[in-house]
Amino acid sequence: MFSQKRTSSGQGQGQGQGQGQGQGQRPGEEQIDPVRLRRTVLHVIILVMSAIAVVWLFYTLLNVLLLLAFTAIFCYLVVPLIDFIERPLLWGKPEWRIPHTLAIVIVYLILFGGIVLALERVTPLLSDQFNSFYENAPRYARQIDQYLRYLASLPSRLRLPVSLQQAADENVAALIEATIAWLQLIVQKVIHYLPWLVLIPVIGFFLLKDARSIRRILLTSFPEADMRYRVAMFIADVSETMAAYIRTQVLASLIVGVVVGIGFWLFGVPYPLLFAISACLLEFIPVVGPLFLGIIATLVASSYSWPSALLVAGFLTVYRIIQDYLILPRLVSEGMKIHPVVVILAVLCGAELGGVIGVFLSVPVVALLLVCWRHWRDLQLERSSPLDHSEEPLIIEHALRKD
Repeated sequence: MFSQKRTSSGQGQGQGQGQGQGQGQRPGEEQIDPVRLRRTVLHVIILVMSAIAVVWLFYTLLNVLLLLAFTAIFCYLVVPLIDFIERPLLWGKPEWRIPHTLAIVIVYLILFGGIVLALERVTPLLSDQFNSFYENAPRYARQIDQYLRYLASLPSRLRLPVSLQQAADENVAALIEATIAWLQLIVQKVIHYLPWLVLIPVIGFFLLKDARSIRRILLTSFPEADMRYRVAMFIADVSETMAAYIRTQVLASLIVGVVVGIGFWLFGVPYPLLFAISACLLEFIPVVGPLFLGIIATLVASSYSWPSALLVAGFLTVYRIIQDYLILPRLVSEGMKIHPVVVILAVLCGAELGGVIGVFLSVPVVALLLVCWRHWRDLQLERSSPLDHSEEPLIIEHALRKD
């Protein structure tokens, strides 16, 4: 009897515990820790607030960030000249190098003298062509107005439905307003950022002078040798990518300016020097710049004769094909090769996000994003092979020399 009571009482306790467990928690479910849940929610809130703060700070300091971006482009442009002047001179047995700061000052003096000399030689001729273009501007405006009227009359000539004619008229009017607003925006941006251009060589001087010490301090701030190595390689890769982009753009713009100036002069197109300088500057704006130059040059040539307009359009089209498929592939390094579709999408995204400046900075930003993705991928693949601490000085020295 006692054994039966104990068995029944044990079964009762087991059933009570089973019912308690069944009511409080289902089998296979983990109990949620309230402290851990609150900590996770707090981390998410902090992350979201930090992202909002970064976006707000980026938007507020946009002008300063653009100034730093253009300063970096200027620095990468003059670094090859500084390296050339700093080459060792074999005077006697010991090698003698020009000090780094003195080399920067010499490069600045050369650039300043070259700009003054170019302005002295080119400004009179450029001023004459610009004044002639300004005097003939009403004539070009009337010609463009005739073209727009012809485009507006096409739907009625084609006997399209009235709704389609109205839609075409509205689209043409909207296109004209958007073009005028875009040109006004460009002028306003140039006038707004013109005083900031004075700060570019000033800030660039200090960045060029202290670049090596800044990199060294940055690399030595990481405690682990493996992380120092990765940061050093990342800085070197970014420097090589930006240098390749600047070198390619400068050479391409110079080639375009020379070819356009000589071609227009041979074809008898008015304002060859003005178009050459415009082509040189607009080459820095991918896709949009050359397209804008082609439209303006064709419209100007069409005001004189249609054969001249067709000749200009054909010349620019053929040269653009040669430029994109023969010249640029030989100038662009392996690390800067970007698919044309990616370039077009980057330009469209840059235009939507930052207007003209966004278009200008779209390709280098994409190149830097590709560098970041490549290093992140290498980090994931090589995480299991840490670097020996004894190689730390060689890595830092290699990164400094590579930059």
